[in-house]
Amino acid sequence: MKLKRNATNETVPLENGFLFSDEFYWKPIEQSQERAIDGTLIVQQGKKKSGRPITLLSKTDKQGWIKRALLSKIKDWSALLGEQFTLIFEYPHDTRQFNVIFNHAEGAIEASPVRGVPTVSDNDYYRATLRFIEVPDVN
Repeated sequence: MKLKRNATNETVPLENGFLFSDEFYWKPIEQSQERAIDGTLIVQQGKKKSGRPITLLSKTDKQGWIKRALLSKIKDWSALLGEQFTLIFEYPHDTRQFNVIFNHAEGAIEASPVRGVPTVSDNDYYRATLRFIEVPDVN
């Protein structure tokens, strides 16, 4: 898995151990149901055009780790206003790509050192949660 900054085509590798935790919570159809005065059901529905949340998290203590140097780069990217990114899955069974922005409303990045003590190197590992929102491609 990797995250690509669309403006520069620069990529950051992400360990395949991250769990796409809200993959099946997304409802692509929005629907409202009301009753008319005579009791008739009135249904309005439409397909959502964007806004799918994508949360990648370290589910256990043994997977979904990221080195401090890469996490710092992603943190810097998250502060770039107006930038879009491509989240690229690279599994044998899953090669989907999502055009995303960071989900700052829900807390774009959370991280803690794997060892539970302050890190001393950019090669030290962190458990992380990365939150994105799928958006339409501006191109």
